[in-house]
Amino acid sequence: MADFAAPDDIFRGRPRPPGGDEDATALIAAASQWIRERKPSIADDDPAAHAVVVHVVRAAMATDKYAGHVSYSKTVGGVTRSGTLANPGALLAFDASHYRLLGISESGGPSYYFGGRCG
Repeated sequence: MADFAAPDDIFRGRPRPPGGDEDATALIAAASQWIRERKPSIADDDPAAHAVVVHVVRAAMATDKYAGHVSYSKTVGGVTRSGTLANPGALLAFDASHYRLLGISESGGPSYYFGGRCG
């Protein structure tokens, strides 16, 4: 089964860091597997799966440089940029919007037990 994205999708319009293709390939494969485990019947060319994989992989790679930190601050000249990471240290973070876009339930399915044998 094919992955839902490629490194070119992740780095479109963005600089490629050293080793970025290898990291992106591994994260893409993991994200694609995560989706297929939850929705085995999904098509290889599903546009929602493509969008979700690109989003979660970009987010994982963007926060990689802040690994181990909850917030960051960068000052250049008289300008300071700072922020708080929503999910620090998360490798791949799938949220409720990803579940909805993929049509995957966030809760378990129904479960039944009738306590006896048929017959």
